[in-house]
Amino acid sequence: MEIKPVIKRITIYPIKSLDGISLSKAKVVDGGCLEHDREYAIVDDNGKFVNCKSNVLVHMLRSDINFEDEVIFFRHELEPTWNQFHLQNDETAINKFLSSFFKMKVSLHKSPEGKFLDIPVKSGVTALSTASLETVAGWFKNIKLEEARKRFRATLEISGVPAFWEDRLFYQKGIAVEFKIGEVLLYGLSPRARCVVPSRHPKNGETIHAFQKSFALQRAANLPNWSPLNNYNHAYYLSVDCYLPKTEFGKRINTGDEITITGKRYQLTNIPFSPVF
Repeated sequence: MEIKPVIKRITIYPIKSLDGISLSKAKVVDGGCLEHDREYAIVDDNGKFVNCKSNVLVHMLRSDINFEDEVIFFRHELEPTWNQFHLQNDETAINKFLSSFFKMKVSLHKSPEGKFLDIPVKSGVTALSTASLETVAGWFKNIKLEEARKRFRATLEISGVPAFWEDRLFYQKGIAVEFKIGEVLLYGLSPRARCVVPSRHPKNGETIHAFQKSFALQRAANLPNWSPLNNYNHAYYLSVDCYLPKTEFGKRINTGDEITITGKRYQLTNIPFSPVF
């Protein structure tokens, strides 16, 4: 196949661990993330995130948000009616609804600078190809492409490439790979080690038995011989963690933007990076 990597989909997740929103373009904001991505998080009384890793009920909570009107919507997966709140005026009501849903005291917190990302600053976006998602979906009975997207929750989806092409966007531990999406410069840092979340159905939390083991076996068996993942200690990885430097703040990533790997590699000792070769 002709290899022409382009951005096919952009997905942000306004509330950490909850539903994504697909966009045609996204602005890089201070903090090195996409605007509104993980801008909100649900936090318990001990200051811990209420996320899919720690609370299976998160899978049952549907969400939507209208940033222009500052309105947020919640509903239980099994209920048809949305509960609507104003983000500024209904803070108490939002926290009451969420506390009732999770049966414990929780609150909705805001951070527009990317502090609620899994790896703040160092991974402002994650990149993954459509072909990889389709291939992984085929490893498991009854998983379709859209469900695979919701299981792995990448922000940038790449088309025009074969499965696992995105492994070219990282090199080895401690070394970053420079690439461009349109006019936006990024650094691929590392493959994303997966947790328990992809093993669970995104809408009800039902777990696929031995998902991690089956995934790792298939990933290793389908690993391109050039992939740097051969140098890692296991194969339960999918998508690439990418860093957006300050020079790119204010720029936009658009669907249809072409991806170019410059070939430059940098030592990942601190940020900004220092060139090594």
